[in-house]
Amino acid sequence: MEKVLALGLSLLMILGVTGCTSNRPASVNSGAPASEDPSAAPASQDAAPTSKEPVAPPVTVTVLFEGSNVSDDTAVVEAINARLAELNSGIVFRPIWGTWGDFDSKATTALDTGDSSIDVFFTCSWTSNNYVKYAKNGLYARLDDPENNLLEQYGAGMKAAVPDLLWNGFIVDGGSGAGIYGVPGYKDYAQLYAWDVNNTRLGELGVNYDSIPWAQGGQVFYTQQFADAMETAKKKYGDSFYPLLIEAEVLPRMIAGTDSDPTQLLYFGYDPTDPRKPEKPVVTSRYDNPEYEKYLNKAREYYQAGYVDPAMSNAQQANDARNAAMTAGNYLFNSQTYAYGYDQTASAERGIDAKFPPIGKAIVSTGSVQGAGYAVSVYSKNQDAAVKFLNLWYTDSQLATLLAYGLEGTHYTKNSDSTVTFDADARQSYLPWRNGMGNIFILPPEDSAGSNYWNEFKAYNEEGVGVALLGFTFDTDPVKNQVAALLTVRDQYVASLHTGAVDPATVLPEFKNKLKANGIDDVVAECNRQIDAFFAQ
Repeated sequence: MEKVLALGLSLLMILGVTGCTSNRPASVNSGAPASEDPSAAPASQDAAPTSKEPVAPPVTVTVLFEGSNVSDDTAVVEAINARLAELNSGIVFRPIWGTWGDFDSKATTALDTGDSSIDVFFTCSWTSNNYVKYAKNGLYARLDDPENNLLEQYGAGMKAAVPDLLWNGFIVDGGSGAGIYGVPGYKDYAQLYAWDVNNTRLGELGVNYDSIPWAQGGQVFYTQQFADAMETAKKKYGDSFYPLLIEAEVLPRMIAGTDSDPTQLLYFGYDPTDPRKPEKPVVTSRYDNPEYEKYLNKAREYYQAGYVDPAMSNAQQANDARNAAMTAGNYLFNSQTYAYGYDQTASAERGIDAKFPPIGKAIVSTGSVQGAGYAVSVYSKNQDAAVKFLNLWYTDSQLATLLAYGLEGTHYTKNSDSTVTFDADARQSYLPWRNGMGNIFILPPEDSAGSNYWNEFKAYNEEGVGVALLGFTFDTDPVKNQVAALLTVRDQYVASLHTGAVDPATVLPEFKNKLKANGIDDVVAECNRQIDAFFAQ
């Protein structure tokens, strides 16, 4: 991909953008009227039947989703397959509802063992089963292959529905040459790092939200007002209350203004007030810069003061403990990779007034553009049908709504203004991750978001600023042995270091020495070599 195109696309380096952050759906919005031809339908329209004659025999397309909480899908799947029959698709849909943990078990195992029983995989930029890795390894089918262009044959409507920026962001030098190996998720691709503030708790403490200097972005972490609020909370709520939730991989990155890479070993610094700068970044070790050490020292201070739950330092417990505290509103300050509309959703889910002051400007990056998508397995025996299904799902709002929301009258009701109101109890057994459900812009909006939500959401995406490394992806193959060894070292240290559970004065030098002994200098040098080549194009 040429540098001019890449810089115009505004992508972040791949993987590790947590967040996806992180883990919770925001509210959504609806689309527009119907089209006669689903292969040419705009994103906001229902697709009409593709032909008068159903394909026989029907082909089963199996899709592995991620991040979902689905325990009862029988009636929903029946309705989905009835809709597919109405569309004369010749397809029977079979879902596998994976959790986030399944990314490194079900998906990875299936791809690495050549399992042909799964046709379509959810894929993203922020886990080890990521889009670029498996495209490069030849395990995802190239959809725009000149010899068999599946997108052109079966996905024209889907291609038109998703912005070109996202398709360009899915161009990878993969197993069958440079091309598109997946279908981008059309969601929030402008990524905003933000504080997550329990304003209800602040009010109970008598602390004015505006008395904390949120305009300082990540540097709020170091202010006296931030510390004083936590101390007041500790005194009021007692020793079992931990005011600061630290997501170990995310918070230091947000505060330091750094992009992430596939290894999460490197520091790609940018100016949070203008993410386009520096115009040509120089990469260093993520764990060997003054901002990182400054963060560790303050995190240690907060941990010793009792502001941080010790569970945050345990990789096996941290995610569950953090989610439980958020859901219960049992925190004061948190970090968040913000999804548009999350204010209303988080406040409603937690029963609090949740505020999300931004840490910097919204950025568009490789990681955010590739933050969700779907790829067809190279082992699938039903690749044509898989792309047909994706095309219908991305263009038919009735099908998309069934998949994301479930059944009208059971999981939600539709209001006169075309918004929907969820049944909280029914949704407990059918709750896919909304931002991972394909083209979310053809879903009806939630009542709390309002009928104009989609226009506002699209405007939010368009305000994103591209980082200088937009379009660059670090190819770790030349240093794969060093990376493997370094990741083992990293996993031994970061959870405890980043949450303040250990003293950085003694542990950080030990950590850095082990990184050096295992080849961090080789990885840094190789990445900078690739960046030089990228900017020389």
